[in-house]
Amino acid sequence: MSENYTPGYSSNAINFMAQRTVDSHAAFFQPYLHPGMKLLDCGCGPATITLGFAKALAPGTVTGIDREASQIRIAAESAVTQGISNANFLEANIYALPFPDNSFDAIFSHALFEHLQQPAKALQELWRVLKPGAIIGLRSPDWGVFLITPTTPELDKAFAYSKWLQQQNGGNPDIGRELGALLRKAKFTNIKTSASYQCYEPLNSATEYLAQIIETSAKIYQAVQKGWTDEQSITAMSRALREWSQHPDGWFAQTWCEAVGQKN
Repeated sequence: MSENYTPGYSSNAINFMAQRTVDSHAAFFQPYLHPGMKLLDCGCGPATITLGFAKALAPGTVTGIDREASQIRIAAESAVTQGISNANFLEANIYALPFPDNSFDAIFSHALFEHLQQPAKALQELWRVLKPGAIIGLRSPDWGVFLITPTTPELDKAFAYSKWLQQQNGGNPDIGRELGALLRKAKFTNIKTSASYQCYEPLNSATEYLAQIIETSAKIYQAVQKGWTDEQSITAMSRALREWSQHPDGWFAQTWCEAVGQKN
């Protein structure tokens, strides 16, 4: 099974991810951090969270990695624009990090592990580059406990297809609930787990994101040719999402699961 990043890197996907900040999406990890630390952010994307860490940890340093060159370019440009000099960005693979053993005081990863085919292998590599006593913070969604209203058969089909598409791309949409267990199996200790909901307002910020993932699956992953779906279903599912975004009672709460652990 191949391992692909299901959301892709369209302008819509990048803008959606760029709404994330330290305060909104990394609050669970902030109590463990202090100025002067050296932090690695895995799967940094456009770096809105990463640069928030850089500001908080100065004079410490923050390194953001992503496998996608376009994201590294956006991140580096944002650092320059904001005048942040203690952040650097590298194109890198989480399974083979370009850092020596015992390099970092903290590692953070947001919305990455649900896309990984080998999360345990990734954690082995993160363990390697963490210093003894260092901490790790992971955050991923769990597609098994979304809150959606009002629902329709086509809307349900759209969410089911989005979830299935991520599975076909090598990911695990329900990994959020497993983060604590994954840390324990990787020999991390002092594990703390938590969960929270993100309510999307306006609703179309999330529905357009999902609709475009469904639509681009036909081109990027050849979903129709592979028999995953058909053109009529793609049209119907995308329409259902966009119509839902205009419903006066439309509401979507996404579940996020968090886990913090320590390397002894």
